[in-house]
Amino acid sequence: MKKLILVLGGSTFMGKELLQDLSQNESYEVHYINRGKNYWNNSVNQITNVYYTYGNREDANDFTTLIRYLSKKLNVGVNGRCWEAVIDFSAFYSKQVKSVYVALRGLCNLYIFISTDSIYDVCKIRQIPITEDQDQRKELQESQKKRESYGHNKLKCEEFLQNYVVEGSFRYVILRLPDVIGPFDDSGRFFALVKWLKQNDKHPIQVDQAVQSEQISLVFSTDVVNCIKYFIQYIPQQNQIYNVCFDETISYIELAQVILNKISDKQLNIKHVVEASKFYPSVDCGIISNKKIKELGIQFTPLMTALEKTIDFFVKEAHNYDAENKAALEKLNRKLNA
Repeated sequence: MKKLILVLGGSTFMGKELLQDLSQNESYEVHYINRGKNYWNNSVNQITNVYYTYGNREDANDFTTLIRYLSKKLNVGVNGRCWEAVIDFSAFYSKQVKSVYVALRGLCNLYIFISTDSIYDVCKIRQIPITEDQDQRKELQESQKKRESYGHNKLKCEEFLQNYVVEGSFRYVILRLPDVIGPFDDSGRFFALVKWLKQNDKHPIQVDQAVQSEQISLVFSTDVVNCIKYFIQYIPQQNQIYNVCFDETISYIELAQVILNKISDKQLNIKHVVEASKFYPSVDCGIISNKKIKELGIQFTPLMTALEKTIDFFVKEAHNYDAENKAALEKLNRKLNA
């Protein structure tokens, strides 16, 4: 009997890439739940051998009911049948993680929660690069919690798993990702940066001179997918947390120069300002360490190889997508007018 896999979210980018990959593995029966959003004119419902259920996470109780309904429909819980793995791309609040836990405790072998290095912006950092054990909260004022709401809420999701998941109900793996690059990136940030550099002679890239050589952690979408596939295949014996990133780091100026070299023979036009308006990094904490996950034998794509694939897509293909072009241009204009 095929192993059951459930993907929550995943309508685009990493999630879509994961669904495409898993759909080719005859050992798995793959289901996914999301709102059915269509990015890059290429809906996930075009992927064969995966099964779609519409679901919205705004009401946590309704989402619990939906997962229970799907599980019952597939005879999960009958004769030892269970979800081999559940991969959660779309939980941003602890109540959303709780809704999955309530529905799946005792019915799932592994829950993979996609988290972020933004959690370190609300933690006490002792050393750089940041290791996984540096996730103790620091005291924040309400204004700081609001400013760092993404990292604050993602850490609350992690804290729910660490504090409330009962031993034996299911195991979990938390993957903390920095800014993700790759073709079909739906954040609009890389696309907007490419557009900025195409008009760099008129609009200089803004850089804080004091931190212009500061290094950035990034990760390639395909590497994230490969890590998820690894944990599905090799379910850990204990709950685990991993940083997932390239072996190499890069500065914002170096990143801009690499992109510019692909689209122009002009020199990079830089404007030094205080509190520069920029697209990378999206965190202030600093670079993260991937030493722990590397100990598993997982290999990461060379940074320059991943950048070349990403730049090629956004230079040669992305202009064919009207909605994404408009969104990236609007994002750029907000930066230029900030």
